[in-house]
Amino acid sequence: MPTVHRLRLFVLVAALLTALAGCGSKPAGIDGDLGDDWGQPGQVAPFRPAVHGCFDKMEATAPLAQYAPFDCAERHAAESFYVGDLPRSATNRDKAELVAGAECSKRADGFTGGTWRTGALRLQPVLPGPAGWSSGARWFRCDLGQVEPGTDKVVSRGGTLKAALTGAAPLMLRCFDPVVDGTNVKQMKPVACDQPHHAEFTGLWDAPEDAALIKLDDDSRMAKGCRTSIAVYAGVPNDGNLQYRAGWLAFAPSSSEWSVGIRAVQCFLWLADEPMRGSYSGAGSGKLPIHYE
Repeated sequence: MPTVHRLRLFVLVAALLTALAGCGSKPAGIDGDLGDDWGQPGQVAPFRPAVHGCFDKMEATAPLAQYAPFDCAERHAAESFYVGDLPRSATNRDKAELVAGAECSKRADGFTGGTWRTGALRLQPVLPGPAGWSSGARWFRCDLGQVEPGTDKVVSRGGTLKAALTGAAPLMLRCFDPVVDGTNVKQMKPVACDQPHHAEFTGLWDAPEDAALIKLDDDSRMAKGCRTSIAVYAGVPNDGNLQYRAGWLAFAPSSSEWSVGIRAVQCFLWLADEPMRGSYSGAGSGKLPIHYE
């Protein structure tokens, strides 16, 4: 009898071990190691603004928390048209602003279809906000807005500025009736060139890098530069008598444009005491006679 009990005990132990072994078996394709089957988490992409979009304000930085572009068909103040990457040489924000200013100016010409400073436009390079810059963001965005002629005051508009300086180009600087108080131009009223007017855009003069924006109006180089522009445009001698043929008006870039290296000054032929009719392009000495008094 004891032998029989020992046999039964052996059979029960064997059955139990077999059952336990069955519980540990794994379905096909399962190795039982929970730690080696998780995919690697994807890298979090840093914030980068969209190439195109419009905004209520024209600003020099674009913090992520304030980034809210909308359709340019709606009224807006600024339109972004390009996003690029700063080179490694742009080690600080001052250097980055100059690099972005040069690239945005070049890109703006392509976007508008002409030299953007020949239009009633304002350019604003945009850098990452302080938090983004500190975390290593090194993109820059290019924004463009419409301004009142002769000022840097941005006006609200609807629709894109793409190709704005092609075709009829209503934003191109042409003829104006200025409101002048002493040496200050209060307003530049756009006028069709076939109507009586007193000023006409003649071109751009690039101020030297060492010129100070705050003193530019008193710089004799501006007078010389704009008189040269007038002489070339109107087809008259660029000599000492030019000052007796016509006056000049000039508008420097905005302070924000100047800070990013933009130096193109807008020059205008100005006849304060007699009306102009028609364009003075190639007018010659007959249409711009010398007036000593």
